[in-house]
Order: sequence, then C-alpha cells, then structure tokens
Amino acid sequence: MIDLSRLDLNAPEAPAERIEVPQPLQLATTRYQNWRESSGYLPVGVTVGRPRFVRYDFVAVPVLAPHELMKGRFKGIDNIEIERKIYRERLRVREPEILAALEELARKYPDVPAALMCFEDVNAGLDCHRRWAAEWFGQRFGWDVPELPNPAGVAPARPTRPKAPEPPTLF
Repeated sequence: MIDLSRLDLNAPEAPAERIEVPQPLQLATTRYQNWRESSGYLPVGVTVGRPRFVRYDFVAVPVLAPHELMKGRFKGIDNIEIERKIYRERLRVREPEILAALEELARKYPDVPAALMCFEDVNAGLDCHRRWAAEWFGQRFGWDVPELPNPAGVAPARPTRPKAPEPPTLF
C-alpha cells in the first residue's frame, strides 16, 4: 500500500513530469474478454485478482493493479476523479518497480508486444485504470499505448443497473 495521507484529493490533478525513458516493449491495452491469441499480444493482467471467467494463461503484473482502490478506506468509492488520482499516485510512487516489471517482460518475451488487461470496456465509454496507466506512460515517458479495438463477435459491456430508490421512512 502507498501512503495516501499526503495526497490532496481535492486539488486538481498535476501532470506527470516528462522524462525520457526508452519503451522496453510495445504496449497496448484491452479487456480480458477481448484478448485473442491471434492478436499476437502477450496477455498481461493488471488486476488485483485473477478473473474466474478467464480460461487462458496470462502474465500478471501486480504493480500495475489498483490495490489501493480494492482495500481499505477507498474500497467501493464511486468517484472517478478521486480513483484516478489515487491510481496515478500509485504509478508515481511505484515507477521504478513498474519499469523493472516491463523490462522483465521484454527480456522474457523478446519482440512480443504486450496487452495490459483488466475488465472495463473503454471502447463503450467506461473509465479504467489500464487507460490511466497508458495516459501516464505517454505523459511521463512519451510512450504511445493504444487501446486495442473490440474484436468482431464480442458483446458490448452490459449497462449497469440503476439502483432502486430507497423507500421513504417515517422517521
């Protein structure tokens, strides 16, 4: 866990300071449901746990998982701006580990591009930490990390069900 006590969640998000770091391997992002072996991309999970529905092997990179959003006081928050700030703080603090993990992938799988995967269908307009990481890579290092298109035959994300209004109380 990172120390979020010094992070001002009400302040505007500061852009990442740009430094030049060579991109160790070609990266893209997608969701677990969209990855296909035929894509040629190494599947890389960036989630806290392993999805039960995934029946293929993938490499996990836990340093890119949004641990702070799954545990403790921020678990279950429903505020995209705050979630994004918390996750970007993770990227800032864990930058050396993130770079080391990506360099290790490049060593283990030379000349193979990697697809960073989580659950949300960003092609349907959902926000997602994998895209926040891709944006941060672009701001911080100048890397281009596109989202892969949804493959043909993939169902769009299910819309979230609206919450039922709470019944009125007498008190």
